[in-house]
Amino acid sequence: MIQINHLSKKYRRGGWALNDVTLTLNEGMVGLLGPNGAGKSSLMRILATLTGPTSGGATINGIPLSRAEEIRKMIGYLPQQFQVYPGLTGSEFLDYVGAMKGMNDRKTRQAEIGRLLEEVNLQDKAGKKIRTYSGGMKRRLGIAQALLGSPKVLIVDEPTAGLDPEERVRFRNLLTRFSLGRVVLLSTHIVADIESNCRQIAVLDRGKVRMSGDLVELQEFGRGKVWEGLVSEEQFAGLDPMSVVSTRRTEQGLQCRVIGEAPPSGSGAVQVRPTLEDGYLALLRSGQKAGVSGDE
Repeated sequence: MIQINHLSKKYRRGGWALNDVTLTLNEGMVGLLGPNGAGKSSLMRILATLTGPTSGGATINGIPLSRAEEIRKMIGYLPQQFQVYPGLTGSEFLDYVGAMKGMNDRKTRQAEIGRLLEEVNLQDKAGKKIRTYSGGMKRRLGIAQALLGSPKVLIVDEPTAGLDPEERVRFRNLLTRFSLGRVVLLSTHIVADIESNCRQIAVLDRGKVRMSGDLVELQEFGRGKVWEGLVSEEQFAGLDPMSVVSTRRTEQGLQCRVIGEAPPSGSGAVQVRPTLEDGYLALLRSGQKAGVSGDE
């Protein structure tokens, strides 16, 4: 379990990246959802003990972040910008990472590397230079290095960014398998990344926690606020761009799905059941109207 207590992070020039964040994250797949700039990466780096908080703290399986060496032995971390050595093969790279993690018995290390390469479906590419890998293959290699040493907690930051849809689905399924018996904290701004895999979610927006709970709770934020109807080109031009979820051109006009307290004027729009993405967008929109800010 990860317990985060009143954690804040302020950068000298950038203001508050995190502002009084309190969360309890339990075993299984946990989604940390939020737009770019919400503070997700800052939180991930603090939990990985790569940077310290300005105030507040956190414990991982009861161990405070101040005991960084102990924390690092129990976590695996895949940052958003994953650095590799393109001249090494996949197997050589994992061997290097394993040695850096203190896995000193070469035979044991090689056995685990072979097992992980199979788990991430890279066994056929193990002897190839990393420079020849696709983006998805590099992300899978990143998961393999994060899992070396069988960590109890896996922290992955925007792992599907830049991947094609097929690789994204494969990657999400891979993380779900690894979440059995451990905490997998997945940071993303893509709702689909957490829609079918996460038991628990938390939404960050401008450094603050907007909600924490399950998928149904997030979806409920859109109840009574989602509308679908036909609008003309002129009517569409007058809509608030932030309220439009999707648009489809038809022979009769533009079929729009919008979020708001009332339907677009003159559209004949009807209220529809919200999706998870509708709930997420409605939650963020309510925060924008209320003036939620991390710079308080």
